[in-house]
Amino acid sequence: MDVVLIVLVLILTGYILKIFNILKEEDAKILNNIVIYATMPSTIFLTILKNVAPSQIFEFLKLPIIIFVCCFIVGILAFITGKYIFKLENNKLGSLILVSMLGNTGFLGYPVILGMFGYTGLARAIFCDLGGVFATMLLGTYIGIKFGKGKGKNVLKEMIKFPPLITGISTVILVFLGFKLSYLPNFILKSLNYLSSATVPLIMMSLGLSLSPRALKFGVFWGIVASIFRFLVSPSIAFTLSNILNVYGLDRNVVLVESSMPSAMMTLVLGTLYELDIKMIASSIFITTVLSFIVIAVWNYIYL
Repeated sequence: MDVVLIVLVLILTGYILKIFNILKEEDAKILNNIVIYATMPSTIFLTILKNVAPSQIFEFLKLPIIIFVCCFIVGILAFITGKYIFKLENNKLGSLILVSMLGNTGFLGYPVILGMFGYTGLARAIFCDLGGVFATMLLGTYIGIKFGKGKGKNVLKEMIKFPPLITGISTVILVFLGFKLSYLPNFILKSLNYLSSATVPLIMMSLGLSLSPRALKFGVFWGIVASIFRFLVSPSIAFTLSNILNVYGLDRNVVLVESSMPSAMMTLVLGTLYELDIKMIASSIFITTVLSFIVIAVWNYIYL
């Protein structure tokens, strides 16, 4: 239960700062940039080098595969549901697919996994998030182009330059080559540790700034539909894939929790860029994020 309370307190800190006009909702972008370009790469670099051995690399690479395939299958199921059951127009259909398919494996997944399983679990969460990033790059961009009509910068090119992704892949290569943290000067290590320690609180406060109950006025129905996909369908698929690929123990535990994260904030970026139904996306993000505290509490009860 401590994990849920800690996450809740940090998110509420950001939300309260917004209520009292100490920070504004648009300040979340500044915090996100600090996390994406400075603190999260430090966390990824240190965590992988400290907790992943060269002999574990190939086993760990199963984790992003599971998350990516899980996103793909959920996307297909959401497409079938939206098109043939709800008869949605393209912009709404694309929105439903995005919020159902893409989970918040990084910005919420990291703090939750760290609280539940420590840094050994976080190392696995980072690999899971790599699968989430590729799903956003490839599947998310495809859905935007297929069902939307917006014009703007190419998300695929932007995501390829995404620092956490570059750091994750580069660090995995360093581990495979036998690189050790002891090769770095002490002052660099301490600097990286200071930056890394800021990742979780900044992520949570940014999330608190970004959430807006006003999104509820757009309706809760699609948020509930997205929640069914995110919290029931997605982890069920992840569980099946884990069994198929012989992923057990801590690896599977982390995959299951990561696969049941709420709708990703990146869906709002994609929705805006490709002119999808922003109201549906905003409502779904808020509802799935709020309901995720119950889901996290359940996982916490099961594993701790």
